[in-house]
Amino acid sequence: MKNKLSVPSANNHYRSSLKNSYINRNRDLRLYDQGYRHKALILLLGLAVSLGVIFGFVNLPNETLLGSLELVYGVFSLVLLLFARRKRLQFKLSFLFLTATYTLFLFALSLTRDQQTAMIWILTIPVLSHFLLGRWYGLWMSIIFIFLAVIVVLTKSIFVADPHTVFLHINELLVALVILALSHVYEVSRVNAHAQLLHLATTDHLTSLANRARFLDVFERERNHAERFGGDFSLLLLDLDDFKLVNDRYGHDVGDEVLKFAAATLHHRVRKTDLACRIGGEEFGVLLPGANLGRAIIVAEDIRQAIFDTPYRKGDIMVPLTVSIGVAEYGEDGVDLETLYAVADNNMYKAKAAGRNQTLSRKLSDKAINKSAVNKAYTS
Repeated sequence: MKNKLSVPSANNHYRSSLKNSYINRNRDLRLYDQGYRHKALILLLGLAVSLGVIFGFVNLPNETLLGSLELVYGVFSLVLLLFARRKRLQFKLSFLFLTATYTLFLFALSLTRDQQTAMIWILTIPVLSHFLLGRWYGLWMSIIFIFLAVIVVLTKSIFVADPHTVFLHINELLVALVILALSHVYEVSRVNAHAQLLHLATTDHLTSLANRARFLDVFERERNHAERFGGDFSLLLLDLDDFKLVNDRYGHDVGDEVLKFAAATLHHRVRKTDLACRIGGEEFGVLLPGANLGRAIIVAEDIRQAIFDTPYRKGDIMVPLTVSIGVAEYGEDGVDLETLYAVADNNMYKAKAAGRNQTLSRKLSDKAINKSAVNKAYTS
């Protein structure tokens, strides 16, 4: 168990805050990727149903087996389409769809009559794989099926007397490998670029905590979760006491360092499932999914005590820090952000008016509290 009064250095805090921000960005990036890939999957499945039926009936008179397989492929795509509305199945459905599609391509490639047409479809493997499965799964699926295509072409070349045809198909496979490399480079670059944009859009540049935009987004998500499943959810609002005096006495550069230090201390005191944000200036917010009022007060007191016990130090400068915290609980104090924020904000300013360095909520609105009292009240 962590020592509640032991806090690592500011630099360690800051690196930890950056790591947590990176984890949150990756989680949001996965959500974004799932969103657009889910839409693309639905579109491609609809197209596959249409093309499977059309090509099936076209090829059925001359290539009975191929036409029959194309009709089966169209029906299979229709079945997948019926399940495609479930976003959690997006990856599995994409994998099944691509496996069936590429297998049909390979079968068509094995037919002498349709080999040239099939080679054109083989060139789409890298693009489709990366588009639906992402950079790594897409890469491996592309490699596997292009390798199988090479085996099919080499096997058929043994029975083909025309060297020009063999040379043509080998060149087409080389083009497929070039497309594979370009698709992978593009997907990696796209993911990295989007991650950087997401970081800029959702992270406070000074403290590396989440910013107000991410605070609003995550609040809505957690509120919906609490409403749907009846879970607990609480909000903390924190404001550094007398922070203006720090800027006036030491300058804004030191003030910025103090904000970074306080933000890192805050980050160190919350769970990975919680979200610590910088709302603006010296004001911070913490979203606590799964925490009722009692648990939220314990967390708030832990944060308050840690900030009080660890003043900012750099060279000859030592800045004592305190924080006033207001707590609001979803359900009892409100069910929307505007109401909960107003309650927590009101409690925070009551804490300041009562002498600062305090945590206040609707159950503790008339007096300062200490951590031992909270633990006794809510853990007994």
